[in-house]
Amino acid sequence: MSRVRLLPPLLTEQAWGVQSQEAFLLFCLALGPSDLHIRWEVNGQSLKTPVTEYRHALTAGGVFMSSWVREEGLAKDTHYQCTATSRAGNETSKILISLNSKDEDSVPSGDLNQWRSALTDHEKLLQSWKKAWESCDGEGVL
Repeated sequence: MSRVRLLPPLLTEQAWGVQSQEAFLLFCLALGPSDLHIRWEVNGQSLKTPVTEYRHALTAGGVFMSSWVREEGLAKDTHYQCTATSRAGNETSKILISLNSKDEDSVPSGDLNQWRSALTDHEKLLQSWKKAWESCDGEGVL
């Protein structure tokens, strides 16, 4: 694997459901070389909240990585950023979560449809990877 790629849904596609004073999850998915790692920042500082990660080795030295954080409710507008980094480069996803964020009923249906579509596409992609890994034990998948 010669480059780093973030996979949908990116952070900007995850904010519509975040409400003031309620816990929420953010996740970052990436493909890259075996030295791939994901770094989280909040308001420009390293995230202090525990980060959960899952790594799956792919052929030719590649890796699929999923990283997520569970945050408690927000008291103010907050910037989040996840950066996937390796020797092959890096890619960053950013979002400002605003306390004035709209609830699901006030989000344009096109935005909700885009979010649902991204989740559906992501689930299909993970299922196809799972089938490929199971059928060939990871050999020649990518």
